[in-house]
Amino acid sequence: MKNILFIGCGHMGSALLGAWIKDKNNKITVVDPLKYKHIKKKYKIDAFESANLIQNVNIFDIVVLAVTPQLVDKVLEKYKLLRFKKTCVIVSIIAGKKINILKKAIPNVSQMIRVMPNMPALVGESVSFLVPSRNTSNKNKNNIYKLFSQVGIVFWLKKEKEIDIATAISGSGPGYIFYLINALEKAANELGLNKKINERIILQTLIGSLKLIQHSKKSSKKLANEIAIKGGTTEAGIKVLKKNNINKILSQTLKSAYKKAIFLSKK
Repeated sequence: MKNILFIGCGHMGSALLGAWIKDKNNKITVVDPLKYKHIKKKYKIDAFESANLIQNVNIFDIVVLAVTPQLVDKVLEKYKLLRFKKTCVIVSIIAGKKINILKKAIPNVSQMIRVMPNMPALVGESVSFLVPSRNTSNKNKNNIYKLFSQVGIVFWLKKEKEIDIATAISGSGPGYIFYLINALEKAANELGLNKKINERIILQTLIGSLKLIQHSKKSSKKLANEIAIKGGTTEAGIKVLKKNNINKILSQTLKSAYKKAIFLSKK
């Protein structure tokens, strides 16, 4: 039995909670001043408004930090003097907060793992990047790997600074995809088909394309070239993308997100 404490339970925290609670080997407790009543009622678990209401924090094997970067300093101040067990591991999904900063915030815990999952964890299709502190035990590494494997695929990183790159690509990636889908829907609506039909055909086109490339041995470039036959409609559309330098736009998108991740990590 693994005793897990969630500190905060926003969108990503809720996604993880929803997946992990299905495992009967997990006993989960949540502290969230805004959602504790809802969580307690929905999941039939212990949920508290404040950490002060927890009788014994020494029972927890895993503590998940799932608060926003803007609130982390204020929230963790309440946990600074709490005595967690020596084998406890802190798991942080807070963007931009380095391990050394977290160790100062919760000095009584020495084992920490930073994780950058993404929102498809809600449907079990997340990409999670993990980087541990030096003294994190293999047992804790394995436990956290197994937990995040329940919501998607998992990659270990060798250096903490690489998590900023992962944040720009994968952490923020679904946001880019959703924005592009919305733009494609707006463009399709201008052509005159029914709005609801456009939403369905664009979504299915995306799903079908992803499944095709997933099962194909061909590269994305090769597949695009095969569809864009000379003198055809796809070639005409791709010419516009090339003319407007879509590669440069996406490169700037990732670089901007990466710079922001670095900036947040320095605060």
